[in-house]
Amino acid sequence: MTNCLLLVMCHCIGDYVLQSDFLAKTKGTNLYHMFVHCVLYLVPFSIVFGVDWKLGILFVSHFIIDILKAKYQKIIYVTDQVLHYLILTIYLM
Repeated sequence: MTNCLLLVMCHCIGDYVLQSDFLAKTKGTNLYHMFVHCVLYLVPFSIVFGVDWKLGILFVSHFIIDILKAKYQKIIYVTDQVLHYLILTIYLM
């Protein structure tokens, strides 16, 4: 249960607190800004859980999911969050 709470906190900090308004507005039109957002997203995870190969999975999945939402509008916010938390559930394994 503790790891689950830590994952949720890391997700919220990485996806909201560390994302500036500028990145939120431009990540859908600028792949470099999306890259920066995804790198910043990993910061809390690396601090809490350490650096390992799973961060690569988080990076790639977060990049793909956010591109689908921000750039192509193929998914809505709820779907975006469900997919992120699904990946985090896999991260626990």
